Amino acid sequence: MIKRTGLVVALTLLAACSPQTPEPAIAPEAASIPTPAVQFDPDRLKAIADVFATEHGMMNLCGDGVPVRLTLFMAELGASTTPPELVSSMIAANNAKIEELRVAEKEYVCTPEMFESREANSMAAQEEWNMMRGAE
Repeated sequence: MIKRTGLVVALTLLAACSPQTPEPAIAPEAASIPTPAVQFDPDRLKAIADVFATEHGMMNLCGDGVPVRLTLFMAELGASTTPPELVSSMIAANNAKIEELRVAEKEYVCTPEMFESREANSMAAQEEWNMMRGAE
């Protein structure tokens, strides 16, 4: 038992006293450069959100598939450096737009012309969002 304890102590001392490999140094200039925070134009963001909220509301009203663009847009925006109060105000505006369309009359909203317009506007808004965040 004493031999075993002595062996453990000897190995511990050997490991503690052995030369250690230094960790690679980070260049001071690399460590001090902050990653740039992307700032989005709030008016452009609100316009994109409005288009996506319109699409969302129309799809809910007309039973045309499952709307996902607004959800994805808001999730990406929430994960970005966008101020939380701006995101909150956009969520409120989106909910108001969706509610407005929820009570709209189907025969005026669910027309082929409105679908074409909605799709064109949504595609343009998605393209703008992709360009803003550098996803293209």
